[in-house]
Amino acid sequence: MTVQQLRGNITAALVQFFPDIPVYVEGEKPQSAYFRLELHSATYDRQREGRYMAVYRFGIRYEQGSLLDAEAIADGLCEALDARESVNPVYRVVRQSWVAGAEGRGALFTVDYMLYLQKQKQPEEEAELMGHFTEGARLK
Repeated sequence: MTVQQLRGNITAALVQFFPDIPVYVEGEKPQSAYFRLELHSATYDRQREGRYMAVYRFGIRYEQGSLLDAEAIADGLCEALDARESVNPVYRVVRQSWVAGAEGRGALFTVDYMLYLQKQKQPEEEAELMGHFTEGARLK
């Protein structure tokens, strides 16, 4: 699953569970409260030979809405993203957090997704590695 597919999945959850609140992508901003989705970070860790774990941190900002509405929406976001996770089990939500809005900024809900990636080995790499391991030789 690519970052764009994950972004699309989050957007689908927002549209499904909050149909009255638009998701701003680009162009003219809505006059009423809206969501803005942003990728905050991507981390890749090597787990085992040829296997990697990716952690993507997305921020969902609730702009131009009241603080009380933002608190209620935070609970709804947890449920919405959990429901979408059961539809697409390729990734897993590992952490969710909510931070109240500051002056001029809306409330921020962050969610971390974990995804396992498989690195494809090239046949030349395998042959070269096997040559290093013959007869108890050590890697250089």
